[in-house]
Amino acid sequence: MKAYNETWVRNKYLLEQVARWQRQGLLDDGKMQEIREKFPVGFHESNGFIEVGLFVFSIVAVSGSYFLLATLLSKLFDNETFYHFFNIGFGIAVGLLAGHLINSRKHYRSGTDNALVIAAIALVTVGIVGMFPDHWPLWHYCLIILPIVLLGVWYYSDLLLTLAAFGTLVTAIFDYILEFSFGTQLLPFVLMGVSTGLYALARLVENRDELIYWRDNFVLLEWLSLSLLLVSCNYFAVRELNFWMMDKRPAEAPEIAWAGFFWTLTMVVPMALFYLGFRQKERPLLIMSAIGWGLALATWRYFHPMFSLETYLVINGFLLILGAGYLIRYLRVPRNGFTDRPDEDSPTELAGNAGIISTTQAASGNLGPPGGMQFGGGDFGGGGSGSRY
Repeated sequence: MKAYNETWVRNKYLLEQVARWQRQGLLDDGKMQEIREKFPVGFHESNGFIEVGLFVFSIVAVSGSYFLLATLLSKLFDNETFYHFFNIGFGIAVGLLAGHLINSRKHYRSGTDNALVIAAIALVTVGIVGMFPDHWPLWHYCLIILPIVLLGVWYYSDLLLTLAAFGTLVTAIFDYILEFSFGTQLLPFVLMGVSTGLYALARLVENRDELIYWRDNFVLLEWLSLSLLLVSCNYFAVRELNFWMMDKRPAEAPEIAWAGFFWTLTMVVPMALFYLGFRQKERPLLIMSAIGWGLALATWRYFHPMFSLETYLVINGFLLILGAGYLIRYLRVPRNGFTDRPDEDSPTELAGNAGIISTTQAASGNLGPPGGMQFGGGDFGGGGSGSRY
C-alpha cells in the first residue's frame, strides 16, 4: 500500500520514454494513442512553475494555520507536553489532507501534495522527538528521526524526504564518530565508505522493475552519495574540518595527518570517476568527475596560488569555452558511444529495457529500436534518468 497509484507511476514512466520514440518518428500517432489507452495515467498534470508556486503557497498556508491554531490553543493549554501532541495531531491532519488530494484529486508531485507531505512528516517528527529528553547526543535524535523519514520516503517516494533522510543519516554518523578521541581523523574515511556503499546500493537496485516507484529516489541518492564522496576526500574540506573541531583553534589551520594521502585522493578520485563514467557511459559519474576536478584545482590554487583569483577565473573560463567548443564539433559524429546530440535524438534510449520494449510491442505491434550504443548502462539508462550523450 502506497500513497500514489503504483500502476500509474509505472505507466507514466513508460509513456515518457516511449514518447521519445514518437518524436523521432518510430511511432505514428495511431500507435501512440493505442499505447496511451493500454497504459493510462490518471494523475493531475501541471508544469514546473505552477508546481513551485503551489508548493510555496501550501507551505505558507499550512504554517499560517498552524500558528493561528497554536496561538488560540495556547490560551487554554500552556503545557509543553500538549504542544508535542498538538504537533503530532496537526501533522496527522495535514497528512490526511495530503491523502485526500492524492486519492480524490489525483495529485502526483504537483507541489501541493509535496508541501503537505513535507509539513506532515516534519510536524510528526518534531512532536515525537520533543517527547524524549533534551540532553541526549544529537545522533540519538537522528536515529529517532531517520525511521520516520524513511517511512515517509517508502510511502510517498518524495525527493525532499530522501534528501532529509540522507542528511539525517550523515549527521548521525558525523556526531557519533566525533565522540571517539580519534573521531576527527576517522571521520573522512567513514564518510567515504558510507558514500561509496550508498552509491553502490542505489546503483544496484535503481533499475529493478519492482522498485520503479522509488526510482527517482535512488537516482537522487546516487548524486548525493557522489557529492559526499568528493567532499569527504577533499584535502581542503578535511583540513578545515580538523581545524574547526579543535578546542583551541590557532590563527591558521595546522597541517593534518596523512596530508599527502588526502592530496592524492583529491586528485585521484575525480580521475577514477571519469574512468568509470567513460567505461560505463554514465553521465552522473562524468559530471561529478568534472565537479571533482574543479574542487581539486580550487583546492590547489587556495594553498599554492600563482596568479590572482581574477586571472584564474579568466584562464579557466577561456579554457572551458575552448574545450566545450571542441567537444561539440568533435562529437557531432558519435564516437565510442558519445555524441553531442540531445537525449531526445537518441533512439536507443530504451534498448536495454526488455520490459518496456515488450509492453510497447504488445500495444503497438512490431516495434524495435535500431542498433546503437546505450549511454547509461542498465535497464533505465543509468543513474542520470535519460543519461546518454
